[in-house]
Amino acid sequence: MKITRHFVTVGERRVHYLRAGSGPAVAMLHACPVSAKVMRPLMQIFARRFTCLAFDMPGFGQSDKLPIAQPSVEDFADALADTLTALGIQKVASYGRHTGASIAVEFAARHPKLCSMALADGYAVFTSRYSDEALERYLEPITPAWDGAHLLRLWFRYRDQHAFWPWNAQDDAHRSDTDTPDTDFLHRGVIEMLEAGNDYRIGYRAPFRHRELEVIADLNVPVCFGNRPGDSMYKTRPLYPAGIWDADVPREFQAASEMELDLLSKHPAETPPAAPECAPIAGRSTDRFIDLHGAQILVRSVGDLNGPVAPLLLIHHAPGASWLYRSLMNEVGQKVPVVAIDLPGHGESEPLPGNPQTVVTWADTVIAVLDQLSVTRVHALGHLGGAAVALELAVGRPERVASLLLDSPFFLNDADRALFRSHPAPSLEPDPEGFHLLRAWHHLRDAELWWPWFRREKAFQSPRPSRLDPEALTERAREVLKQPHSYAAAWRSVVNYAWSGRLAACVQPRVVLADHNDLASHLVDPIAKAGNARALRGEPGRKAETILRFLDSLPASCSTAGGCQTGACCSPGACQPGCCTPTQP
Repeated sequence: MKITRHFVTVGERRVHYLRAGSGPAVAMLHACPVSAKVMRPLMQIFARRFTCLAFDMPGFGQSDKLPIAQPSVEDFADALADTLTALGIQKVASYGRHTGASIAVEFAARHPKLCSMALADGYAVFTSRYSDEALERYLEPITPAWDGAHLLRLWFRYRDQHAFWPWNAQDDAHRSDTDTPDTDFLHRGVIEMLEAGNDYRIGYRAPFRHRELEVIADLNVPVCFGNRPGDSMYKTRPLYPAGIWDADVPREFQAASEMELDLLSKHPAETPPAAPECAPIAGRSTDRFIDLHGAQILVRSVGDLNGPVAPLLLIHHAPGASWLYRSLMNEVGQKVPVVAIDLPGHGESEPLPGNPQTVVTWADTVIAVLDQLSVTRVHALGHLGGAAVALELAVGRPERVASLLLDSPFFLNDADRALFRSHPAPSLEPDPEGFHLLRAWHHLRDAELWWPWFRREKAFQSPRPSRLDPEALTERAREVLKQPHSYAAAWRSVVNYAWSGRLAACVQPRVVLADHNDLASHLVDPIAKAGNARALRGEPGRKAETILRFLDSLPASCSTAGGCQTGACCSPGACQPGCCTPTQP
């Protein structure tokens, strides 16, 4: 069953959701502190009869927070109603797990015209109300630490959430009646907690302050309360009033899912319309997913990609993700349209079959995405490892690239290439004890302290200022850890890229630029010299200004979407009449 990903704009808020199947609509709401990705196995079963719409709760996954300091379950239920309206959906059945169950039931109470029924799996009912102090201990903050210890603590905090109830009562009396999830499940959950960051406590707090069983008196549509052995809420069944619709759900996932499928079939809703396009929001990128060779590729854009001005194509560092470039996109996008993708197997983009991590595959993917967007010509900017992709595009498809911007290109000379080959980037394959999180952290951190990162000696201290802020490092680590299976292979492709011959064959106007503290900024001058290009060193926080200054220096024919009549923008010495030669920035 193909599960597709979508964004929808709800007022000034962006909502991300998964969709699968056909037939009556079911809104699926996940537990905290994760995202709708946890619903994927269940969607495969429900989608046999229903159109499944699994939403990232506000503040989780890829969905924006609500503009409320401490939203309640009622607020989240109203937000679901607003989202359904934006999708043009008139009625759904609502299904939720834990926090999602509280929202599903409250949605049924507050919006009965939109809801055919609700099914609550593990509805949050507590024998005694948590004090503010106890709840603060339960919802401990995520505090980035210089040594990455917060990542390992988060791993065991999430694992113990499944080993104890509550997770911070770690004794035999509070052992959970369930299996500990597998390593991939734990990895996904930890990354999703890092996505929500410290704000995970906002949504997670809501069910602890909900009116719980008092909502039953307000229900005017069928609501089934399901509980299964092994669930943390299973022992609260005696607290329910007599006469409710309840169900003893089997412990095993497959049997439980089949039973819940039958329960939802008792009161089906309506078939929803097709997924609408995501409407723009001023001051930020418009995000969408494009299907390519069976994989979904995330695309971010600012401005009109099909207007008269050739957009800037921003290719993120590989391994990495476009999330880290949102501010730069928005700054440049005030003057020039911008488009960026997550390369396949990076960030939010699914891997292509076999997960090939090569520069040529990445370049081919970019061209395929531009074709689907009907974008014929771009200015190609590649950062660090992404510079290899930008250069490959410029040389391999010159008619599609108006100019080339190499941003701190990770281009090694022969001696350094041999050295880096002998000390490859670490594998980030998930480890049962979470040690892969520390491998990612210290690889990123050591790269700030030494060049190369594996020579931890005074003579090899980094020639540039270090970037060691734990919060910024956490964000970078989170983005590469979204696709841990791609990390080592991506670095290998970047290290092995034979750039010098390709750069010599480049005919477009080009520039090599760098922030003073970027990973490969000390390599800029020899690369610029080899490529007969100018080296532009930007000041901190002014990269957009440097980029726009270069683009403004190009003749008008180089910046139009149509481009030169002869095919490519050419460098001096290879120009045909009407082609463009860059002026000095």
